[in-house]
Amino acid sequence: MFKTVSLNFRPDDYKSLEIIKNISELLSRKSIKFLLPDYKILHDGELEKFIADENDYLKSPDLIIAIGGDGTFLKTARMFLEQKAPIFGINRGKLGFLTEFSPAEYESYLVKILEGDLITADRNVMEAIHNKNGNRQSLYFFNDAVISKGAFSRAIQIELHVNDLFLNKYSGDGLIIATATGSTAYSLSAGGPIVVPDANDVFIVNPVCPHSLSIRPIVLPAASTLKARTLTDMTNLLLTIDGQEAIEFSAGDDLMFRKTDKKMKLILHPEKNYFSILREKLNWG
Repeated sequence: MFKTVSLNFRPDDYKSLEIIKNISELLSRKSIKFLLPDYKILHDGELEKFIADENDYLKSPDLIIAIGGDGTFLKTARMFLEQKAPIFGINRGKLGFLTEFSPAEYESYLVKILEGDLITADRNVMEAIHNKNGNRQSLYFFNDAVISKGAFSRAIQIELHVNDLFLNKYSGDGLIIATATGSTAYSLSAGGPIVVPDANDVFIVNPVCPHSLSIRPIVLPAASTLKARTLTDMTNLLLTIDGQEAIEFSAGDDLMFRKTDKKMKLILHPEKNYFSILREKLNWG
């Protein structure tokens, strides 16, 4: 079923090399083309022959493998967003809500997946847009977009509109705009609700350390268009995307958040469900 596989991992993760070697041998036996990124730790070894041209690596695969934690999975999803291929996540991180397959079990499941026996789920891809005097900068996110005050200790005020209707003025350390997928990430640490990913079409608006006991997270339809503006005049304001990319902005700049027609397709574990993963990762029950 699959003809070309691209694999991504953390560039300094030497412990992943043995897994990658095993995968390369498995794919070779099945005459499947295997592509690796041009990372330094792959040079001067038997895996070097699989290093691919960047364009070929990013645009050729019909299956993608990510080895690492959820951060690596999200980075991989961003790299291959236009490819629309499913992503198989092998967990070498800590929690691993997206990387559902352990290093001890991945091989038997990968064999089945290569034969076409797989379960996939589509997750929404959201867009964060920074607009400053008509100059727009756009980034996609899967987990969350966070408005924060950088290194300053004083509170910031953020005004938020939903579909051009005023919702609230938040005062505190910042504001998290999370997806259902990201409800178990930063938003959860900030007291936000866990939203089952099947309820894909939502935004979670979660204030960080609000300076009012009446301020609580709110769940909004993903079809909503959110517009935020920071009212506090300070420098070093940041819009951080999935904890990996950041845009510096100024007070008064417009920030917009909306759903796109793009999807992140991940391969689900056939013998686990979301609730069993929650119990395992959060030590419930």
